[in-house]
Amino acid sequence: MWRDTPEYLGELLIWEIEDYLTAQTAKPERARVAFIRLADEWAAASIGAELETGGSFYAAAKRADSLGMTTPGDMFGVVTRDEHPEIFKAVPGTTFPPAPDGDGYVIIRLVAFEP
Repeated sequence: MWRDTPEYLGELLIWEIEDYLTAQTAKPERARVAFIRLADEWAAASIGAELETGGSFYAAAKRADSLGMTTPGDMFGVVTRDEHPEIFKAVPGTTFPPAPDGDGYVIIRLVAFEP
């Protein structure tokens, strides 16, 4: 068994490299995201500033909700390339600055791309 271990590890490395290259060349059309939906410009500036200084996205969302700064809506969702093309130029974990959304503002965090 020990003689086959280097060969197996070599094959495993090749599979990991192939998966990585496939992920780099595939162009996903959907992404899973988290939202903080904010009621007004002041709330967006306040929470946006907290996130710019390295605050946790989820802690900021909880704080905004507890202070009545949020608007109704799902915290998690899926967006498409057509809806938010800028998201598909980022890496998972990226938090985007507040942007106008209907009557309020939204802060989006890219969670993952869907295959």
